[in-house]
Amino acid sequence: MSHVRQRSPRQSVDEDSMASPAPMDGTASPFIPKKPDITLQMPPPTKEGRFSLLKGVLLAGVVVQNAAMNVTARWSRIEALEREEQGICHASPGAVVLVIESMKIFLSLLFLAVELRANPITSVVRTTMKNPLECLKVVVPAVLYVIQNQLLLVAAANLEAPVLGLFGQLKILTTALCSVVLLGRQLGKRRWVALYVLTAGIATVQASQMHSGSESGDNGAKNVPLGLLVTFVVASLSGFSGVYFEKVLKGSPMSLWTRNVHLALFSVFTAGSQVYSSPNGASCPAALIDYVLEGLGPVAWAYVLIQAGGGLLIAAVIKYADNILKASVTQRTLKLLQLG
Repeated sequence: MSHVRQRSPRQSVDEDSMASPAPMDGTASPFIPKKPDITLQMPPPTKEGRFSLLKGVLLAGVVVQNAAMNVTARWSRIEALEREEQGICHASPGAVVLVIESMKIFLSLLFLAVELRANPITSVVRTTMKNPLECLKVVVPAVLYVIQNQLLLVAAANLEAPVLGLFGQLKILTTALCSVVLLGRQLGKRRWVALYVLTAGIATVQASQMHSGSESGDNGAKNVPLGLLVTFVVASLSGFSGVYFEKVLKGSPMSLWTRNVHLALFSVFTAGSQVYSSPNGASCPAALIDYVLEGLGPVAWAYVLIQAGGGLLIAAVIKYADNILKASVTQRTLKLLQLG
């Protein structure tokens, strides 16, 4: 009796694969398992990562803007003093603020046009007519910003740039207090301790400034007590107006640039009324445009550009971060203002 040997399925497959030659065209044999694809792919950036990067860029811009603003504010006042001594027309702080707010309108409309890819003026008019009461909410910060910016120039005329930058850090304390009162924000013990330490440090520097007099530093005229008092008022107005504007921005779906147009328009009206009612200097032309063009020197124009761009930058920080973070990061500007 003949015995027939049966092959197992596994043995049959192995023998068939050994007997089958590899294809000559370079393709893989159907009997040879393919190697798994172990290529590592980087995950796409998350929304949170992009948002953190945006906040980092904005806050870095605020640091640079604050340092440049304090320096140009001080030297623009020295420039105005020198022009006055030479009998040359120099613009008042109110006229400087008027130019700054006008520049903000132009830049806001430009960014709004890029965002909408449409006529920005038509969009602003349509939004204003549709939500008139919502637009009136920015009247309060608009008036406060005009007063604050004019007082900042008065403080810059009496304090050197490093001291002005240091005392500007009082905005951290006033912003934190206003955030607790207006927004109901809770601050931890570490933040309160840091705020107290900051206040003590500023008080120490204030005492040293009071004893140093006005003879040291640059050659500009200085009234240190007046400058320190005005700086405290500026910090208080800045804290309140910033927190109020943050509440308005985050409580409405209206575009950031539309809000800035409304804010700047009210500021232009406030500053323009003041400039129009105040007499120009004897060496200045009567026409407002000629007065502004002749009254602003090169340093004053640099200050206008820095302030106008910085106002929009800070508005973006308030929209996408928060006011305390914006105020706290400006303390790093002191390193940029060290003189030696």
